Amino acid sequence: MSALTGVIGLVLGFFGVPSIITPPTARTVTSTETVTATATVTVTATPPAPDASDGDSPSPGSSARAANDVPLTDVEPLGSGYTNFERTAVTMGGKRFDNSIIAESLGFFESLTYSINERYKSLTVTVGLDDDSPAYPATVSFKSGGSDGKTLKSATAQINRPVEVTVDVTGVALLAIVTESNDGGPTLGLGNPMLHRS
Repeated sequence: MSALTGVIGLVLGFFGVPSIITPPTARTVTSTETVTATATVTVTATPPAPDASDGDSPSPGSSARAANDVPLTDVEPLGSGYTNFERTAVTMGGKRFDNSIIAESLGFFESLTYSINERYKSLTVTVGLDDDSPAYPATVSFKSGGSDGKTLKSATAQINRPVEVTVDVTGVALLAIVTESNDGGPTLGLGNPMLHRS
């Protein structure tokens, strides 16, 4: 009976007549659809903040110093009187000063004069005798207007006792450094002499 039903369904389907009877071999087909989703992620990069150490911009401290401080060793003296002042390192009281002026075998009266043209307000310097110097003390005077000018400040240079000196040079056009010793022979040191504009 089932074979007969199948043949009848086939004949009716061939002539366009809808089949009323479902053959036993018919199967249900399920359609499967695959969907692929794509996600897009947008990343915004923020540029790093400029680093002050990369050399593009000077630090505030260094630019201020460059504008306001000038080593006295960078200024050429106008002349020297009876001495052999030179720019070199000195050790006083066990401390080394790389940027310094010394006078070896200091005589009884010697001087250096600088033209600072009223550009600075103060001079700072450490005054003493080189650690290998004879221990004869010396007097150092800072004068306005040359070696015979007005004394701004004086200090005594001694062995193993360097002293820090600040000299007011406001309005000074010519600055003279005058040294005197009752006994010839000590090596005078002027450690890290620095002119300041403020």
